[in-house]
Amino acid sequence: MTAPHETRTNGASANGTGTDTGSDGDQKPDIEELQANIEQTRQELGDTVEALTAKLDVKSRAKARVNDTKLRTKAQLNDVQARAKGQLTDVQARAKGLTTQARSKATTDDGKPAPAALAGAGAVLASLLLVTGLVVWRKRR
Repeated sequence: MTAPHETRTNGASANGTGTDTGSDGDQKPDIEELQANIEQTRQELGDTVEALTAKLDVKSRAKARVNDTKLRTKAQLNDVQARAKGQLTDVQARAKGLTTQARSKATTDDGKPAPAALAGAGAVLASLLLVTGLVVWRKRR
């Protein structure tokens, strides 16, 4: 890395003549500038060393990645749970509506079973009795 300042050796000036054209007041800003550049370089070097140290610390990087993954997974799980709760609420509302609709079709206005519902229940009962009778008859034969 090259510093952004010029270095002067053997008393040579910046214009290459070898003589200093300015007074002592002109050199003072140069020294202050050099010191500022040195301080800036030290700061940059410290930041670079710190960044390299952080990259070489595999254990803490792995822990940080695990924590990030946990947080993402937890957020995704919360999203899935929220969607599942919403779907459950929708299904419950639909089931309640269908139950009410089926109940209203299966009963008359005064709450007694409708003739069609009685006929359907009777048919189911007769079918069960017939199947049971056939099974018993086949076992005895």
